[in-house]
This record gives sequence, C-alpha cells and structure tokens, in this order.
Amino acid sequence: MRKTILSLLLFTAVATTASAQTTGIIADVIRKSMEQKVASMQELIQFDDMKAEQLFKVECAYLFEVRKVEGCRFCNKKKRIERLQENRDKNLQIILDRDQYIKYRAIEDDLIQKRPLWAE
Repeated sequence: MRKTILSLLLFTAVATTASAQTTGIIADVIRKSMEQKVASMQELIQFDDMKAEQLFKVECAYLFEVRKVEGCRFCNKKKRIERLQENRDKNLQIILDRDQYIKYRAIEDDLIQKRPLWAE
C-alpha cells in the first residue's frame, strides 16, 4: 500500500514538474517570437521604441490568453478568441496611428510584401 501511494505521489510530482517546464519553454518562445515580430514591424513601419514596447506587451498578453483558452475544455473557445482578437485590435488602434495600424494589419495578414514601406 505504501509503495503504491509513494509511486503515485512520485508520478504526480514528475508530471507537474514536466508541465511547468513546458509552460516556461513555451512562454519563452512566445516572447522571443513577439520580440522578433515587433522589431521587424518597427523596421518596416517606422514607429518609435515606446510604441514597440507597448505592442510587445499587447501581443504577448494576447498570445498568452489564447493559449489559456486553448487549454479550456468547457468554454466556448471561438467566442473567447473572437473577444480576445477584438480587444487586441482596440489596443493596437490606441497605440498606433491610423496609417501605422493599417500597415501593421496589412503586413500581418500578408496583404502586402514585407519590405520597407517608403517610396524611393
């Protein structure tokens, strides 16, 4: 009986530790990819560092919330993700100027090519 309880506790501890490490790794990957995305957008659209920092926070918060929704079993994922997207868009519109927002969305949706957006 003791061996069974001990092995069950050990298994639970290992499983919990493994999922915590995975969460940390995924969070790091999300942060790094958002840093790269915001840096490339900043280079293309030419917005300042303060806006870049705000965009990084908005994008990371959005992706972390989407990740939480994906793990939810009993919630309406589609509606929650739609609300998250609307909230993200509102925040992007607050942070960026109108032209910058339009360019940001166009690049993000692959409507235009990724190269500097100024005429030479």
